[in-house]
Amino acid sequence: MRQETGISFPGHVFLMNVKGAASRGEDFVDGRRVSFSPRRAGSVIHMPAGSDWTGWDEGDPTAAYLLVSIEKAFADEAFGGMVRQRSGDLPASIGFRDATVEMALQRIVIELKQPDPISVTMVESQAMQLLVQMVRRNGSHHEPAKGGLSSFDLKRAVAMIETPSDKIPTLAQLAKEVGVSRFHFGRAFKQSTGMTPHAFIARRRLERSADMLRSTKMSATEIAMECGFGSSSHFTIAFKRGFGVSPTEFRRRCRI
Repeated sequence: MRQETGISFPGHVFLMNVKGAASRGEDFVDGRRVSFSPRRAGSVIHMPAGSDWTGWDEGDPTAAYLLVSIEKAFADEAFGGMVRQRSGDLPASIGFRDATVEMALQRIVIELKQPDPISVTMVESQAMQLLVQMVRRNGSHHEPAKGGLSSFDLKRAVAMIETPSDKIPTLAQLAKEVGVSRFHFGRAFKQSTGMTPHAFIARRRLERSADMLRSTKMSATEIAMECGFGSSSHFTIAFKRGFGVSPTEFRRRCRI
């Protein structure tokens, strides 16, 4: 099914694909054609303040999206001008995956659906997290962290982490894959990603489990085992800590 879309907001916009997938189409940013990125549940589009995005895609007949717009004035005040100064360095990002961005967007939705006296503070905190992460993504894309892993070695390590398996790779196995000591790998990996290998693996597992909750009919227990959690209770605790809701509630909201 073909659908045409467009975003034109004065603020920063995040659009996350919650349900459905698109395999072909065209994207235009500020009237300029950019390469199309196939989209699936969990992929995100970020348009910096003042940018326009239009396009079309073909994919599943049923789709659902989550859109969050952050006022430019909030960004300018929150960062003391940092985002404004770097706006030219923040390109539009289409069809990317980022667990930090996804978690922040989900938490904003939860706060808005079930508001309480501190919801405004929580939403502002998550909005700031979104902007910080985009600045980091842009900076790490153009300026690899000094002392970090090379792009090639980082891709090899991430590929090993993301390979479906009942066993999570150990630090020693990851270090061996790129040919360095465990100490050097742990330090270099954190410099490259901003996270320790353990934190990165934990986040990837949560990201994968969220995908499966959205796109499969597997039970939470089956997903817990598939994603390498020791038990369904451990999975529930970790998922709620990451997304703010239980796996069951997350699945229910994705189907609304």
